[in-house]
Amino acid sequence: MKIAVIGAGSIGSRHARILQDLKHEVVIVSSHVNSQLGTAQYKSISDALKHDQFEYVVVASKTSQHLNDLNELCNAKFAGSVLIEKPLFASSQRVAKNNFEFAGVGYNLRFHPAVLWLRGVLPQLGKISSANFYVGQYLPTWRENNDYSNSSSAKATSGGGVLRDLSHELDLAQHFFGDWTQLTACGGKFSNLEIETDDTFSILMKTKACNALSIQLNYLDRINQRNITIIGDNGTIKVDLISRKAQFNETTKTFELEPDQTYLAEHIAMITKDAATLCTFDEALAVVETIDAIEKASIKQKWINR
Repeated sequence: MKIAVIGAGSIGSRHARILQDLKHEVVIVSSHVNSQLGTAQYKSISDALKHDQFEYVVVASKTSQHLNDLNELCNAKFAGSVLIEKPLFASSQRVAKNNFEFAGVGYNLRFHPAVLWLRGVLPQLGKISSANFYVGQYLPTWRENNDYSNSSSAKATSGGGVLRDLSHELDLAQHFFGDWTQLTACGGKFSNLEIETDDTFSILMKTKACNALSIQLNYLDRINQRNITIIGDNGTIKVDLISRKAQFNETTKTFELEPDQTYLAEHIAMITKDAATLCTFDEALAVVETIDAIEKASIKQKWINR
C-alpha cells in the first residue's frame, strides 16, 4: 500500500518506521523536513493529495492540529482508510461528514496481550463492585534526546497535558465498563516540572457496569507503573501492563510483548479493516467529552452528571 503519515515527530516517525517494516511505501507529510526518515516527503496535505494517491493515511500531528488535518482530508474527499492518533481532538468537536472507507483512533493499548486477555476473562468476575486504573510515568524521561519542556506534552497550545497524553486509561475504562453516569476529579500542575500543562489527575466515576471506578494519571512517577485492578463478586483481577503479568485470584499469567507489537497489531487491523478491537471515532469522541467533563469537575469542585 501507499501510505501517508501526517506528522514527523516521535510518534509520526514511529508509525512510518513500523509501516516501512511491513513493506509498505510510506510518504511523510510535515512542514518540518526530517531527512533521517528516509522517505518521500510533502510539506502539506493538499500538496500530497494533489500529487499522490494513498490508500491509507495516518494522522500523527499535534493533538491541537488533528481537527484541521481531518477536515482537510474530508474536504479533499479522501476515500481511503484513516487512523488518527489519540486523543481524537483537544476538546469536544464534531467529525465532519466524510468519505472514509475505514477509520480508527490510535488507542493501541487495546492491543496489549494482557488487555486482550482481560477483555476475554472479565465476564468471569461477575458483577463488578470497583475498578482502579493507575498510570505514572516521569515526563522528562519519555523521549530520548528531546527536551521535555519543549515537547507537545508541555504546551497547552499543542493539546498536551496528562489527561490527553495518558488518555489510554480513559478509553480502557469506557471500553470495559461503558459510559459514565457521574464523575468528579481533582487535578492540576502540582510539581516543579517546567511545563504549562497539568501533570496530575485523580478521577472518580460511576459507570453503567461499575459503581466505583477510579483513575490516577501523572507525569511524575519515577517508578514507571501502569496497573489495572478490578474487583467483582467472583474475585479480583490485577494486571501489570509494564511487567506484562496478570493475576486472577490465585492464578497468575505472564504475557509476551515484542517492541512495537501493539502499534503493529493496530496497523494490521486498519489495513485488513478488522474493527473488532480498534477504537472508533464515536468511542474516541466519548473520551474527549469525558476529558472536558473531568476538567470541568476539577475546576468547579463538584460532581458532573452525564
